[in-house]
Amino acid sequence: MSGISDTGIVAAAVLAVAGALLLIFSAYGVPPMDDTYIHLVFGRNLMLSGQLEFNPGLPSSGATSPLWVALSGPLALTGGQTAVTLLMVLSLIAGTISLLLAGSVYSSLLLLSGPLLFHGPSGMETSLAVLLVVIAWRSVSRSRPPGIGQGLLLAAMLITRPELCVIAIPLLFSAGRPDLAQTAKVLLPPAVVGILWVSWNVWASGCPLPSSFYAKQAGAVGFGLLAGLRGLCREMVIVSPLLGVTGLAGIYHLLRRKCPLGLFSLVPLTSLLLQPNSFFQMRYHVPGLVVLGLCAAGVSCSWKRWMRILIVLSLLPGLLVFGSRRVRASANVLSIDTRPALYLAEIAGQGDTVAAADVGAPGWLTDLYVIDLDGLVTPERNPCRRVRGWSWIRERADYLLAFPEQYSDLLRNARPDLVHLRSFETEDNVICGESRVGLWDVLP
Repeated sequence: MSGISDTGIVAAAVLAVAGALLLIFSAYGVPPMDDTYIHLVFGRNLMLSGQLEFNPGLPSSGATSPLWVALSGPLALTGGQTAVTLLMVLSLIAGTISLLLAGSVYSSLLLLSGPLLFHGPSGMETSLAVLLVVIAWRSVSRSRPPGIGQGLLLAAMLITRPELCVIAIPLLFSAGRPDLAQTAKVLLPPAVVGILWVSWNVWASGCPLPSSFYAKQAGAVGFGLLAGLRGLCREMVIVSPLLGVTGLAGIYHLLRRKCPLGLFSLVPLTSLLLQPNSFFQMRYHVPGLVVLGLCAAGVSCSWKRWMRILIVLSLLPGLLVFGSRRVRASANVLSIDTRPALYLAEIAGQGDTVAAADVGAPGWLTDLYVIDLDGLVTPERNPCRRVRGWSWIRERADYLLAFPEQYSDLLRNARPDLVHLRSFETEDNVICGESRVGLWDVLP
């Protein structure tokens, strides 16, 4: 993207990183989604027991990014807000390295499109996934013959985000048609890692895939899929109107030249098919949006200067919108997830159990045993099996922490057994899906 100085791009990146650091160490001190706490809980228990488990002694298939859990483990041992801050810094470092490796031309698009800025310092695996995608892009762009290095990279991608395994195709064809030995070197490491992970999931829950896959697929068919795609596309057109157009143009250009980089288009396609979530769940789509940015930068280099400047200007609304949402999301999680968990820590007794919708904060900030209402970290309620209802929860839970609207059917059945203790509300519902969460005492 000549015509835009490297100095200006570096300055923008420095400002973005500085802003993220200020946010991390701000008064909120809270990651923008509950899943950061979940990684810390899994990481802490992995370090203490050597197993993937959310509740101590209960193996779980709810860890959707084992590599990020492993990286979170040592940080989790520092405990409390220190561990949260360190994990967010680690996430920010991964995102920053992605920008540096992508190069100034590409990183301007990756940064200005907004979602990477939002999720870069989140403490979740998003930045690591982006970093691995950028490394794979660089590997394929250099037309290096596939080997064991690409195989290990693919294995890392598989246990960071399973859908990234589609990058095996451009890695294999990075230097033409691979022979049998090259194919084996690329596919063997992820195959071994994948078999181990599937074996663990089957042993922990009876299902081969991470439990969140089954829960998120509930609305991923028919009208649910179409509604998710419409919402995502509508919002992206508003905040980054030309990213999709230029990205698709870049993909077409690469495929027409029979360049293996064009096969990276499988990443945004796979994320759309597997995670047709609404806009606030965009972390699942960030690696795919990064691919669009990489492809867009490649094709835009051949365009006129005014067109390239127009593309960059069209991305500025996304930068502003996502920057604002990043701050508001921290306040949202503080109100809806963190404060209820801290209140529970004050009133609950030793050995008590809470049935919760968002399980991360209660799992990290309290000593309670946690039943996941969605079944993601509770094998007995795993969505790929027969879901156990309120009667099963009532026999085991001392408290219920749930969103009134999302869990209205459950609350309707549970009403005679509940005593309302307190409600927690947020003024700005950005990330949690509902503006109010209720806490109830479950009668014996």
